Amino acid sequence: MDSFTYVNIFETKGLEYLLLLSFWALFVYLVRYLSKPAKKRTEER
Repeated sequence: MDSFTYVNIFETKGLEYLLLLSFWALFVYLVRYLSKPAKKRTEER
């Protein structure tokens, strides 16, 4: 017997938005971290 299961495509939207926001926050942090000038390396030369 085949049973039909209804899948709501909008059930996981909250989780998807949380994952997206956390990804963007980590991405911005990573870009800021990588774009900092390396002061210790330039002072030693």
